Amino acid sequence: MLIQSPYDFPLTLRVINSYSKPKEEIVDTLQIGARIGGKPAVITVRITGDGEFDISSYPAHPAAEVNAIVGWVLFADLALQPFYALTEGHPVFSGVVKDLAGLKPMRPASLLEMAVIVITEQQISLAAAGSIRSRLVARYGDLLEGVWVFPDASRLAGATVEDLRACGYSQRKAEYILEFARQVADGRLDLESLKDLPDEVVRNTLVALRGWGPWSANYFLVRGLARPDCLPSDDLAIRGVVGRYLGDGTRASVAQVEQLLAPFAPYRGMAAFYLEAHARLAR
Repeated sequence: MLIQSPYDFPLTLRVINSYSKPKEEIVDTLQIGARIGGKPAVITVRITGDGEFDISSYPAHPAAEVNAIVGWVLFADLALQPFYALTEGHPVFSGVVKDLAGLKPMRPASLLEMAVIVITEQQISLAAAGSIRSRLVARYGDLLEGVWVFPDASRLAGATVEDLRACGYSQRKAEYILEFARQVADGRLDLESLKDLPDEVVRNTLVALRGWGPWSANYFLVRGLARPDCLPSDDLAIRGVVGRYLGDGTRASVAQVEQLLAPFAPYRGMAAFYLEAHARLAR
């Protein structure tokens, strides 16, 4: 599998796992729950001593299909050098990039899962959102080799508001998720087509849906579709780290976030991600 260099897989795992695993726990393997040909599968990714990727799947699937999913999850095509060039000589970012050289974001295997993540995380803590989403996956997903695989749109569309409320969702979020899943399941919303559309078209498509606003659309764009300039500038965590690193130490306003990250266009979303990652690893 080819992945744009520079890329630091162990560092990326450290950052991603900082959201869900104890700091002392060392993790050197990524397991991806995915659907291949509509069937659940678990893909295991390790890096060998010579820096090569060791990738396998259970059940076994053609390498091209497996590698395509791994490349999607790891943002294999995302080039970091143009972003790094923008940070050269910056009094703060040059040090942040030096500490995090080779770091890339990571995304879910499917855009449906990304959409559910977005809705779940609206206006609640990441810890609470993770617990709620885990209950949804345990109820409707598939457990394979100890890894949960996110449900497909048809299965999720068959749930009820009461079912999702039992997982911890509010009435409105349950309705948002069901409406979204049903539009995907019956073909009214083609998630795969979003991959090839301009940012503004994707944003307009999403905000036209019930339960989606600018924050949700930008979050989906930057994390789900690897659009590195998309910036959920009203995100509290982003406002916090931007104010801490680039401002006066207090939480930045939305306008201040956009002003302080403007020099890093077209990589403003990537810049925010690097600041969040740096702050997490410094804890």
